[in-house]
Amino acid sequence: MALSLCSCAVLLASCRASADTRTGQADGYGGILRVQVMMEDGAISAVNILEQHETDGIGSRALDILPDEMIRMNTWDVDVVTGATTTSNALREAVRVALNASDTMDDNTGNPANRAGQAVCEGIGMAATGRVGPGKDDEDGQVYSFNVVFAHGTFDEDGRIVSMAVDQLEVATPNYSGASMPQFSGFPGQGGYSLWDDNTGKVVGYTEDSEDNYMQEIAAWTSKRARGEDYQLTSGSWREQMDAYQNMMVGMTVDEVETWFGRYFSAENGHPLTENSSSDADRARWEAFSDDDRARAADIVSGATMSLRDAHGDILTAIRRAWEDAQKGE
Repeated sequence: MALSLCSCAVLLASCRASADTRTGQADGYGGILRVQVMMEDGAISAVNILEQHETDGIGSRALDILPDEMIRMNTWDVDVVTGATTTSNALREAVRVALNASDTMDDNTGNPANRAGQAVCEGIGMAATGRVGPGKDDEDGQVYSFNVVFAHGTFDEDGRIVSMAVDQLEVATPNYSGASMPQFSGFPGQGGYSLWDDNTGKVVGYTEDSEDNYMQEIAAWTSKRARGEDYQLTSGSWREQMDAYQNMMVGMTVDEVETWFGRYFSAENGHPLTENSSSDADRARWEAFSDDDRARAADIVSGATMSLRDAHGDILTAIRRAWEDAQKGE
């Protein structure tokens, strides 16, 4: 009996040594992407998607294609799927976490993407911009607003982005039409400001000119990321699109991010270039793109379409300042 129990223990130990199951997760385009990775004799035998919120027919293509590639090549570091870069990188990161692999990619895979090593420094940057707008109220009163962008980045020894987290505070005068917009009427003693009412669709007087209202307005301010699903863009929320951009920047230096922006984004409005770009200059740039450039541009818009630098906020400057701040601490 003792020999039998010993034999079972040896067999169980052998099983644990040759096969195990691990999990990992990362931020995808639509939310958390969680995976299960099965290992047998030190090799990847299965990559199962446990949770995903990716766009069907776009990001989902990466989830259909890459697990088999990871098994075949026995690594998380496989080429991304064109047109589904954000989901591809999220899946790669989730599997890398599950494998507890090094942050440094394996050059032997031939992956052309930029590589980021282990974070050695971090910094915080801020960029504030004022705006005359957006628009006017029903009495032709001007709306004013300002945007403050905050960026926190970690960087490797070569200055490549290991992680980037961006949030933004937008505040407008109370005659702006939008219930979720943080508002500022001015300082006490200035008479208040025209107040918009969403129910009637017009200005209904003035905000209260008091210290209490001043304190309450500021206490109610919340960031674009915290506004979540209340801050919807043409495709997805601000938070989802910013997450997509953050994932795209991983592995680039800040100089490379700005070069990437200069090549694939409009100089006029900061949005990614497409064949349907609004200006003649932007359409001319699109027409001059090679097939490879158009594929890269398609990768960008598959994850995000909002501007990185315009009247809504200067995200790139905040990222640049985060890198400058990180260098001070080295």
